[in-house]
Amino acid sequence: EAIETVFPHVQVQLCIVHMVRYSLRYVSWKQRKEVAADLKTIYQAPTAEQAEMCLKDFEEK
Repeated sequence: EAIETVFPHVQVQLCIVHMVRYSLRYVSWKQRKEVAADLKTIYQAPTAEQAEMCLKDFEEK
């Protein structure tokens, strides 16, 4: 909140770990390992194109 107060138009970027943690808040305990593994394939993809393909596969599940 302090950054947004001083710099109201700045875009704050979260690290991958925090993005995954926030995403897993909306997943049941039974599915967390599977979803975390799927998210890992997205953010560890060697190219943006492969990451987009992994994201599409993830969305279809």
